[in-house]
Amino acid sequence: MSKKIYNKPKRAQIIYFLLIFLSGGALFFIKTKPDDKQNFWLMMVLLIILMYSLLKSTKNWAYDNPKPKDDEIDEPKKVYKQKDIPSLEEMTKNFKKTIKK
Repeated sequence: MSKKIYNKPKRAQIIYFLLIFLSGGALFFIKTKPDDKQNFWLMMVLLIILMYSLLKSTKNWAYDNPKPKDDEIDEPKKVYKQKDIPSLEEMTKNFKKTIKK
């Protein structure tokens, strides 16, 4: 199974951005009209265009900026030392000592 490559030229990214911006704006404009003048199917088509362009652009962004794997990180992992936590009885004794002072 081959991995799809989503590395698109910057022109395609601009087109996806324009599709996102225009379809979102058109959806907002249609939704602000009165209920009897809203076209349901036009809104569905615009929503599908918006979702498709979001999917394609985010796949390309993820391909261009991959997350580093755990093996590639140079920073050592933080190791937390186990602290000695006093028991409840010890805490009450210490609290009583501080109150008496």
